Amino acid sequence: MITLFKNGNIRTMDCMHPNADCFVVQDNKFAYVGTEDVALEYIEANSKDFEEVDLSGHCVLPGFNDSHMHFIHFAKSLRSINLVGTKSIDEIKERLKEGIKNRKSDDKTWFEGEGWNHDYFLDEKRFPNKFDLDEVTGDVPTLIMRACFHIGVLNSAAMKAVGLNKDTASKYGKLVGLLPNGEPDGIIKESLLDDVKTEISSLTLDILKEIIVAAQDKAFAQGLTSVQSDDVGYTPNYDYDLLFQAFRELDEAGKLKIRVGEQCLLQKTEAIQKFFDKGYKYGFGNDKYRVTCVKLLSDGSLGARTAALRNNYADDASTNGISMFSQEELNKLVLLSHKNNCPVAIHAIGDRAIEISLNAIENAQQLDPDHHPRHGIVHCQITDYALLDRLVELDVLAFIQPIFIDYDMNIVYDRAGEELAKTSYAWKTMIDKGIYASFGTDCPVESFNTMPNIYSAVARKNITGTEKKTYLPNEKLSIYEAINAYTVEGAYASGEEQIKGTISVGKLADFILLDKDLFNLHSDEEILDTNVIETYVDGNMVYTSR
Repeated sequence: MITLFKNGNIRTMDCMHPNADCFVVQDNKFAYVGTEDVALEYIEANSKDFEEVDLSGHCVLPGFNDSHMHFIHFAKSLRSINLVGTKSIDEIKERLKEGIKNRKSDDKTWFEGEGWNHDYFLDEKRFPNKFDLDEVTGDVPTLIMRACFHIGVLNSAAMKAVGLNKDTASKYGKLVGLLPNGEPDGIIKESLLDDVKTEISSLTLDILKEIIVAAQDKAFAQGLTSVQSDDVGYTPNYDYDLLFQAFRELDEAGKLKIRVGEQCLLQKTEAIQKFFDKGYKYGFGNDKYRVTCVKLLSDGSLGARTAALRNNYADDASTNGISMFSQEELNKLVLLSHKNNCPVAIHAIGDRAIEISLNAIENAQQLDPDHHPRHGIVHCQITDYALLDRLVELDVLAFIQPIFIDYDMNIVYDRAGEELAKTSYAWKTMIDKGIYASFGTDCPVESFNTMPNIYSAVARKNITGTEKKTYLPNEKLSIYEAINAYTVEGAYASGEEQIKGTISVGKLADFILLDKDLFNLHSDEEILDTNVIETYVDGNMVYTSR
């Protein structure tokens, strides 16, 4: 099948041929990109039958690629109690009470809620605890997670189910909150929370497939044709076999439309080795689903004060965050993946976490110079310029989330201090230094809506709140740099720059139509009013707003 898409304002993001007014899609790839007269010559030479689609002068871009999110978590969260925007612990209780009331009597799964942020509470700016939950959840095992998903709270029934009590709490160290008498208060953090999430997961093969199909439609409405996603930790007991079976069966049935690059969360040496021994490797899969890296979590979040800083928090001298690995432990994990020619993407927010992550990558490169996987730092938020220079020297990618500054600009000076705050979230500096920086949202930590993400990068202004602020205007990106990070760089981050990321001959025909030309707006605010009209994957329409 050959289709001529004509009369478009096509921004190819291909620096060799940046603009076109039409392209030809043959099978599922761009067969020609350029002018209509030459396109017709191509069609005449290759086929007697073809279809035409009039792009009506709309701005056409390659499909967006979210380089780091949690797609299965987002899909699963559609079934959880939404605690986003709660302004108090009492409001959390009210939402949970309503959810309990509507819960089926024979439902044996855990009761879950997510999205609260204590920094927005108008009464007590504290984490909820087991006593708060027990008031409204009774004997139903319950877990609610902070918006960052690095802090969770269990009720008493849930603590009993996972065996968390005064006798067992000590083995988890700083990962468990304690009352003055040594009893756990229900607050759990980081790797312990991750283990609980996967232990209680109720996802079956059929449910997985159902929620993937539902979630991909929401992604298409935002112009996302590809996502790179950390999903293994949301399956029952880290069952990546089940996850890839779901992708494979959906693909074979023609129902998997979105392209998924799996960032496989594997935090232990034996787990990573088993993963490779079972035949999984970098690039395993096809152009709809594939392994793109091993994901490691080295610290927590800035909002929860669990991001690992070199110095103590400026607003809490009792802590400098949580490091999930010693330098020796992280070295072993990174080297193992490196030797198998598989990149690692290391979650590192604090400057201490970023430093030990770069040390581990440098160690692997020195001990095994024959392999050259594209290692990366996910988030890469609290930096000084020396750390960014090391990213350049080691050729390490940065997976960044511009939308994070909407909230973090309000806390970064308090948490990290004045000096570090002025060199953090330094995306323009990264790009100017030649660092490969791609855009993601960490959804559902933030919504995967694409225009707010672009706006945050270009304007460096908050979207929420009544007072308009600008954070480090010297780090603003141009609209070209922002879109490049959402398309070209996203493809490079997953090692797929040869098959997607630009509207170019031979690449997969994934593209979107917008109702505004992002390159010709009167103000940055117009970005927020720009909408996706249509989304195409493999040259086929998968979403329309019409």
